Amino acid sequence: MSFTPPDHWHSYANPALWYSLWHPPTWSVEHLREIPSFVAPDGGGLLTLSAVWLDQDSLPHPRDHIKLDQMFPQRRNVREVKPLDMDQPSVAFEGETIFGIRSPWWRRILRRRKWRKWRAWCVRHDNVILLAVFLQTEVHDPESETVATMILNTLQFADVPALPTEKFAQRVLELTQRHFPLLDSSLLPDFQLKLGPSQINLFNFYRSYVAAPLRLEQIVLPALTTVVQVQGWGKSQTEPLLDDVRDRILPMLYPEHVWHERFAKFVGREWVAGLAVLYVVDESQAYWYIRDDLLDTWGMTADELHALALANLDRYFDERPMEFTVAGSDEGPRLLLPTRPDAYNSARLLSQTFHDKLEEIFGQEFAVGTPSRDFFVAVSTSNQATVDHVRQKVGEDFKQMDHPLSDRLLLVTRDGVSEYVPWE
Repeated sequence: MSFTPPDHWHSYANPALWYSLWHPPTWSVEHLREIPSFVAPDGGGLLTLSAVWLDQDSLPHPRDHIKLDQMFPQRRNVREVKPLDMDQPSVAFEGETIFGIRSPWWRRILRRRKWRKWRAWCVRHDNVILLAVFLQTEVHDPESETVATMILNTLQFADVPALPTEKFAQRVLELTQRHFPLLDSSLLPDFQLKLGPSQINLFNFYRSYVAAPLRLEQIVLPALTTVVQVQGWGKSQTEPLLDDVRDRILPMLYPEHVWHERFAKFVGREWVAGLAVLYVVDESQAYWYIRDDLLDTWGMTADELHALALANLDRYFDERPMEFTVAGSDEGPRLLLPTRPDAYNSARLLSQTFHDKLEEIFGQEFAVGTPSRDFFVAVSTSNQATVDHVRQKVGEDFKQMDHPLSDRLLLVTRDGVSEYVPWE
């Protein structure tokens, strides 16, 4: 990073965590086919970033990768300018272009065929090539062009870039075939792995991996081993008696759309803000979800299961007290978050007993963010600026944390839990 951003700038990281940067809060972020675009205030310009992985022995210099003929077929006044101030090799050009009628580039701000100024940068870090383009609108605005350069000068690259999803999946398959050669394994659509009779979604593995690219085997292998062990379970383990597991049934929050799309046979109920409540049996090193057919076998209703799970949840945290970090004061904004991750941290928001404890800190109304299964943050609603900051951080954490839940905020009051909607 060659430019230290002001404290009020917002951070952005691409999903694979190949790079991060900062931008002014007045620049909005939009996405087109997973390519982020930073829009200057009043439509004063557009900065797009496109990162690709080059899997080849001899990686090109950015000068050899940037293809101005393809990017700007009609161009004039093209010249090379000062590259970004960073250790990685980079190159930069500027010029003017006219976009044709069929151009897919952001037609919303390109309404007339007119020469527009552009600047393009290309940077390489290991196998990652980053192409950035700033395009002016009809009126040339030197200030927005300067800010675009400042944004790019906050770029920071991961020390070791994570493999893209398709190469990660292939590496996981190779690991699976090496450790479990007697089981049939293959890659399936929708980022899934077939291992024997089981289908494993690789999404959460990948989220853990991009934060620690050198630990792929340590992240994936224990889970694959557990899957193989479960495949060897007998009927007493896959269809246990209720009395054998009664005390280990707990609730688990889950994204509602994922439940409906992929796990409709699991017992669950819709909750609030796009979240659902599912139910698990807690094991020593894992947990497994309760199926509809198992509930029928037990002769239990969904409401009875829910009540049992909530009672067990309170007892779970009585035996393992949740430690909190609390910031703020009685006079100022207050913030609370659990000190340690736990698979049932966010699920505790289902507990009225827990609401009563939080009410002692925040009063009768507070907002809660649940970016992941293991983590939540509660904040007083007395200060809108603080709530807005928490909302932003929850959105960022939702994109990066394992077991993501929601980028929305919840509102907890004496009447219950609903989605937080700020006053306009």
